Amino acid sequence: MADEINIKNIQQLVDLMNNDPNDHPLKKMGLLFAAAMNDWPTHNQTNINEFIQELQNYFGTPITKDVILNKATSLSNDDAWRKESASSLLELFDLAGTEYKGENLEQLIQVIINYYEQPPKIADPMMLVEQFGVYDEKLDLSSYQYPSLDLFPHQLQPLVEKINRQAAQYKLPLLLSGKENLTFQELYEHPNLLLAGTIASGKTQFIYNQLVMWLYKFHPAQLKLVVCKSKPIDYTACTKLEKHFIAALVGDQSPVIDHNKALPTINALLIECEQRQELFQKAGVKSITDYNNKFVHRTLDPLQGHRYLPDIVLIMDDLQTFLDDDTIRSLIVLTQKNLYTGIYLLAVTSQIMARNISPQLRANFSLRIGMKLMSQNESKKILDRIGAEKLTSSGQLVYERGEKLMKGHQPYLDYLYLSSICEYIGRQRGYPAPYLLPEYRFVENPPVIFDPKDKDQLFEDAARLIVMNQQASTSLIQRKLVISYNRAGRIIDQLEAAGVVGPFEGSKPREVLFPDEYALEQYLEKLGTNNNLEYTPPNIYNNSKKIIKTPIKPALSMNKIEDLKRETIYTENKPIVSKKNTGKVFIFLFIVIVILALCYWIGKQ
Repeated sequence: MADEINIKNIQQLVDLMNNDPNDHPLKKMGLLFAAAMNDWPTHNQTNINEFIQELQNYFGTPITKDVILNKATSLSNDDAWRKESASSLLELFDLAGTEYKGENLEQLIQVIINYYEQPPKIADPMMLVEQFGVYDEKLDLSSYQYPSLDLFPHQLQPLVEKINRQAAQYKLPLLLSGKENLTFQELYEHPNLLLAGTIASGKTQFIYNQLVMWLYKFHPAQLKLVVCKSKPIDYTACTKLEKHFIAALVGDQSPVIDHNKALPTINALLIECEQRQELFQKAGVKSITDYNNKFVHRTLDPLQGHRYLPDIVLIMDDLQTFLDDDTIRSLIVLTQKNLYTGIYLLAVTSQIMARNISPQLRANFSLRIGMKLMSQNESKKILDRIGAEKLTSSGQLVYERGEKLMKGHQPYLDYLYLSSICEYIGRQRGYPAPYLLPEYRFVENPPVIFDPKDKDQLFEDAARLIVMNQQASTSLIQRKLVISYNRAGRIIDQLEAAGVVGPFEGSKPREVLFPDEYALEQYLEKLGTNNNLEYTPPNIYNNSKKIIKTPIKPALSMNKIEDLKRETIYTENKPIVSKKNTGKVFIFLFIVIVILALCYWIGKQ
């Protein structure tokens, strides 16, 4: 379809409708109008406007359903062609239904022509009303008003207007420098941003500037925000955007979340990311841009699970506040999968040297920005080169652009301006609820009964391998023991049932429940003595301290239970010390005694 079409001739309209692969109400209404025009007793009538004028002369102005119905009932048999044409027009009104209730024929024809004259656009991309004929007034934000420049003082309006104008060419722009020559970065290609700087270096102001730019650029159907705050007052203005630009978990009381909700939110975004990739696969595309283009151009059916996908930006300020082992693992997986899915991460930190910002997590941030830092080591940590430690004033930043280290400066847009924008948007009618993220639920695996008689021949070798490497991996067993992947998977299941490794927990690696080989050997020896018995191992280890929690007591036949009750492998709550370690202790004590004796002898001399 051409970008600009001026439809005046009915044959143009018919050709466009015939080339439209989708079967939607507007197409059917257009075909009915063409049939009515063809049946009307006027020879060689092809001009749409002239035909509308002729109908107005005959039926009156405006042309409504009741007017056509009253006129058609009074027509004689000699006006059979007009009756047939009126019948098509009445069917057109019936097809319009409640969506276009109250509109006259002239308005309906204009809607059809506008649809085919321009590339398909929708006021609110979340609702394909025109295609599927389903209208929900609660989800229609076509009357949404973008913020006005009047919310800023006169001296700042030229800068804000310039930023908005140049940002329009980017899918998701990031403002790097707001001086005379504006500099932007396309986040679509680099969805993970890590920003590091000392306290009062301008990190939060950086986020404020991006929010102002995005709120001017995007419709609520196109962008959703997930804000993780470390301070209670930094993002309170964003609560007013709850029904417009906020994405949240089901049942969240606050649209801006604290550290307690960070992990479930990240896991929900991970599920959202995987669901989007499944939709991409069904649609035959690789990116959110191609997917939404197909959806907006009405080639994807919502009845088959397709939907318009907004961009979702996760903002974490301050990053290390939210990091624990589970959160780090989930963030690593998310930052590995979110390219071209429309899910973005903006992480801000003031402690780039913190241990919980692991090298693997840091490496997944393809875009890194340094604001004022304390030392060259910190600059190397964030940028892999020095430079950020030389910055002096708040708002200055450095970033890599190819081989060069570029310098930028953030404009100062006061928090009050962001608050006034959020208040302006919040006063408008929004969606019934925030954009709901998928609910993450951890499902525990059911307990497995372990029978030593059915264990694999390489069971013990695999157990020793895992304990020695402190890594429970199917691929490790497959590679080191030179067996098939399926067999290695069955051994892992047996090791889990036997209590050697922990259960599968999604993105987290399985936990190895034995700290050393000595403890494992005694456990395997005990299993060997009871090899003819069905055995259900208890949870014998405290996973956090790697110490014995309870003695092993096999579930045996009744005549042997009493004997084994008196025989415990380990003492409860006592750390495991190997014989090898005990020998080292004696050697150390012997050396100390010899040194003390030598010192005493020298003193006597």
